[in-house]
Amino acid sequence: MKTTIQKVPQRQGWSWRYKMLEEIYKSENWHAHQEFELVLHRNFKGKAVIGSYEGQIEHNDLILIGPNVVHSFESIDTDENNLCETHIIWFREEWIAKAMYSCVELRQLAPLLQRANKGLSFSPKTAEMVYKHLNNFESLSSIGQLAVLIQVLAELYADQSSLTLLSRSTDVKKNTTHHNNNKIDRVCQYIDNHFASDITLKKLANYMYVSENTIHRWFIQNFNESFSQYLKKLRLNYSAQLLTTTNLSISLIAEKVGYRNQANFNRLFKEYKHLTPSKYRLKFK
Repeated sequence: MKTTIQKVPQRQGWSWRYKMLEEIYKSENWHAHQEFELVLHRNFKGKAVIGSYEGQIEHNDLILIGPNVVHSFESIDTDENNLCETHIIWFREEWIAKAMYSCVELRQLAPLLQRANKGLSFSPKTAEMVYKHLNNFESLSSIGQLAVLIQVLAELYADQSSLTLLSRSTDVKKNTTHHNNNKIDRVCQYIDNHFASDITLKKLANYMYVSENTIHRWFIQNFNESFSQYLKKLRLNYSAQLLTTTNLSISLIAEKVGYRNQANFNRLFKEYKHLTPSKYRLKFK
């Protein structure tokens, strides 16, 4: 799909932008922008496409999307008497970085914002709390809105049930993993570099000089999924990207993402994307 680079208009004298939309039907082009986007859907049933992730969206779904990550939302089963309600907050990476630099307390948000580069979905409880914060947002002064925005970010930070939607960044400007000394970053970097080979939990544990149980615990704590689930999602998401951006044969794509048996690849891909690789290519290329 063709990506549109959008420019989010900034209000004079404001560091972020909030918008609430009420629509009978919602449909967006695949797009990206420089800002973080926090989007809350109410009275909504539809589909989200974020990078190579595709999933269902329902009432009270709350998602944080990082800068330059391609995405779109589309509603289905619309009801003229029950308008789709969308609350969106955009804020720039430079602004939040400067805020964290100046305010030590805000630096706790850094891991959350880094994870947003792979899309983050939050619990219904957090979504409801955020909705309550935003309910009268536009009636507040600029300082009042800033205070609410910090409260909203605090709610996101406190959510221990948030889920990463993608296994690798789909930043349209740079698709690289920044190598930090953080152990999770090192693990993700290793997997990104070796996912096409015969990577195992044991090999990863040996690389990190820890036990296999420790690696397993890290994945559950940080991604709410096992190592094998993370690896499978990474491989299948990357294969989806290759299907839509190249003319490589499906058998070659399967090999490039670490599957030597094409029948097994086809089965896993269909389970994950609900389409065969060939039908997925026809639909999204």
